[in-house]
Amino acid sequence: MIALRHFFPVIVAALMAFTVVPRAVAQEADASAGPIRTTGGSVMFVQQGTTFEAQIDGKPFDQLNARSIAHFEEPSGARMIVEAFDNGASELVLYDFTRRPPTVERMTKRMKLTGVFWQRDEVVMRSADGWYRFQRGTLTKLTSLKMIYH
Repeated sequence: MIALRHFFPVIVAALMAFTVVPRAVAQEADASAGPIRTTGGSVMFVQQGTTFEAQIDGKPFDQLNARSIAHFEEPSGARMIVEAFDNGASELVLYDFTRRPPTVERMTKRMKLTGVFWQRDEVVMRSADGWYRFQRGTLTKLTSLKMIYH
């Protein structure tokens, strides 16, 4: 009985660790040029000198002035954030592949992302400057989080 009293909290903690499902998943950048499968088609980034042309199924839909890029895809393939690196902080662009042609939304602040958390109608981004939310075309710096992102 004494042994059970000592091990019971450990057993409960172990069970809780396996039953709790995180609400968001952090994602690290991918620097590949593609092809990247999305809900709208196959995306490729074709380098042309100091620019990259974003193509979906071989048709251009955006151009990025950058020497290199990195991207974060939503697991469903519906959205993607692209970091376009030139000099200094990177330009950020959100692609929404649920529309034809894809929606292209440029973010107002340049920053280097260290993590992306996809939510239903927003994306939360972590950078050296702090946390930001991009929702319905608006970038907002978060001062305190009510939601826990894992």
